Amino acid sequence: MGKTLKFLSLFMVALVLVFGTGGEVDAKKKKKKIKLTEEEIEMLDRWEVKPKKRAKAVKDLRKKPKFVGAVKCNGSCHDPYYQAWTKSPHGGTYELLKAGVRKEAKVRAKLDPEKDYTTTPLCLRCHTTGYKQRGGFKPAGSKSKKGKDTATKIDPTEPNKEQVGCEMCHSVAGGSQFRAVMKSSKGDFTKADTEKYGQRWDYANVCTRCHTHPKTPFQPTVHDKYKFNFEERKLKVHKIADFWSEDNADQKVEKKEERAKEQGQSEKTPLVIEDFEEKGGKLKFKKGTKPYNSKKKTYNYKG
Repeated sequence: MGKTLKFLSLFMVALVLVFGTGGEVDAKKKKKKIKLTEEEIEMLDRWEVKPKKRAKAVKDLRKKPKFVGAVKCNGSCHDPYYQAWTKSPHGGTYELLKAGVRKEAKVRAKLDPEKDYTTTPLCLRCHTTGYKQRGGFKPAGSKSKKGKDTATKIDPTEPNKEQVGCEMCHSVAGGSQFRAVMKSSKGDFTKADTEKYGQRWDYANVCTRCHTHPKTPFQPTVHDKYKFNFEERKLKVHKIADFWSEDNADQKVEKKEERAKEQGQSEKTPLVIEDFEEKGGKLKFKKGTKPYNSKKKTYNYKG
């Protein structure tokens, strides 16, 4: 018995010497350094990001773009904007899809006022955030290939992806990356800095995605109030004046006026507007109309 134990001990030692331990392998993986590009170094230098924080910043910037929801903009970043948004028309778009809500308007547009439209693909594209895109809203009944419930959790007290949030107007494929820009730069970024990661500044253009889409039932021919005037509509989006307080006074966007003097690429040549339709009960984006090509990792601007 003693010889057997001695043999096993020697065998285990040999295995460790040859293959090492799992801990050593994990340690090597953790020690793997991220090599920064010259462009990233220039950007981080300009933002005065400390050396110890650079790897984390670049790691966040290199992640695939995805929708994260308006709640991410709340709290310590843009609380007044978030609070104002919850009271705006965009902050309640999902509610309009529910049965019995806005009956008169639905009847006028030849929709069934008693029908629940909260799972209707064509409606969800314009009434929620990022529907059918990475990280975007998923309606009730959504499941993974393994049958796991993947529907977006809805908190009535904290509007998020179930409404038309920040990213629907400000981003191309979600705000995960340019949130990292804002954090690393501490707000001192240029329009070009965030455009590299999918922020858009062609707001008058992007609003047409839904407000003048040929498939929307709420056409000007139905009622004059559906005539879209960007300058008038934008006044209803960020009524932040009533939402400043002692707690969020430090969240004022200091570089806003300075950035307004810049002209971003998306302002010079606006991004294409995705077109979509419903086929077989599913939402389909028409080929060549998406502003972001996830395979090529490029943005598509109008000619």
